[in-house]
Amino acid sequence: MRRRKTSQRRTSRRNRNVYLGKRVRDTGKPGLDNLREVRGIANAIIYDYTHHKIPYRTAMSRMNLLELVVSRDSDFQGRKEAMARNIIDRARARLTRMRR
Repeated sequence: MRRRKTSQRRTSRRNRNVYLGKRVRDTGKPGLDNLREVRGIANAIIYDYTHHKIPYRTAMSRMNLLELVVSRDSDFQGRKEAMARNIIDRARARLTRMRR
């Protein structure tokens, strides 16, 4: 079996789906597309931090990446985007409280 050249990729990196966690089940369309997945990923990040699998800095970086993905995703617009950002902000506040 021959390997593909990098120029012959099926999809570009920019158009690929972003997955931030493996424990959160993907529901609906591939990728991040509903509030249940946002909540699950945020809770998984907090779980990893509380069980000392990742440091605080990595956890906050993942929260920031999750917020960036939500803000750029066309599935999250209007009220749905505001609710997703609210979920992320509350999870970020929980992380900050745990650190103290």
